[in-house]
Amino acid sequence: NALNGTLPTEIGAWTSIHEVTVHNNALSGTLPSEIGAWASIVNFYAYNNALSGTLPTEIGAWTSIHEVTVHNNALSGTLPSEIGAWASIVNFYAYNNA
Repeated sequence: NALNGTLPTEIGAWTSIHEVTVHNNALSGTLPSEIGAWASIVNFYAYNNALSGTLPTEIGAWTSIHEVTVHNNALSGTLPSEIGAWASIVNFYAYNNA
């Protein structure tokens, strides 16, 4: 794919979204904290991009999340402790980052 640039903060308004698939692009910058409002998110695929910075603490509110794939990016820092609340998580891939 050829998506580039940053994810806009306005996507936080997608409060009924179940799956976001933006892998294999050239997305950069940080993940907007507004994505924490995705109360119904089940799967989030953002691997193979150029995303940087840390995962926003707000994603700890994803109570229905099953799979998060953010590997092969430029993410750095520590994982937010808030993701410890993910009781439904099945797969979490964050390898090969900065």
